[in-house]
Amino acid sequence: MNSKFYQILMIVIFTYICSVAIYTTWGLFQIQMNRKTPEWFYYSTNNKTYKLKIADNEAAYAKGLSGLREKPTDYDGMIFIFKEKHIMSFWNQGLYLDLDIFWLEDFKLIGQDSLNAFYKKGIQIIAPSRPVNHVIELFK
Repeated sequence: MNSKFYQILMIVIFTYICSVAIYTTWGLFQIQMNRKTPEWFYYSTNNKTYKLKIADNEAAYAKGLSGLREKPTDYDGMIFIFKEKHIMSFWNQGLYLDLDIFWLEDFKLIGQDSLNAFYKKGIQIIAPSRPVNHVIELFK
């Protein structure tokens, strides 16, 4: 075989190796970009900053802060982040702690409610007066 054949073969192999390396690197980059969203969100109002857990998917929406029997010492509540504005209801099933609920439209406060522990008042269902895309639950 002649040297021209080996030159072409080397170029093809080199191109293949570079392509695999670029594809692999891009894939790893994409995996890093799609990693879990940050766990904490900080919200400030009335000269106070709150550390909030983030709920931004169906499983987190459903669980919320239910099941907690003691107020955590490392965070103040939870923020629910919805992709679209709508009127949704919140209830206290499985809730052992009293909560203040803040209804926000684009992070602007439009209303406030309280949600009591289930054992105190039985089932309680609350909803905002108009569509919202963020809801904050704070421990009382």
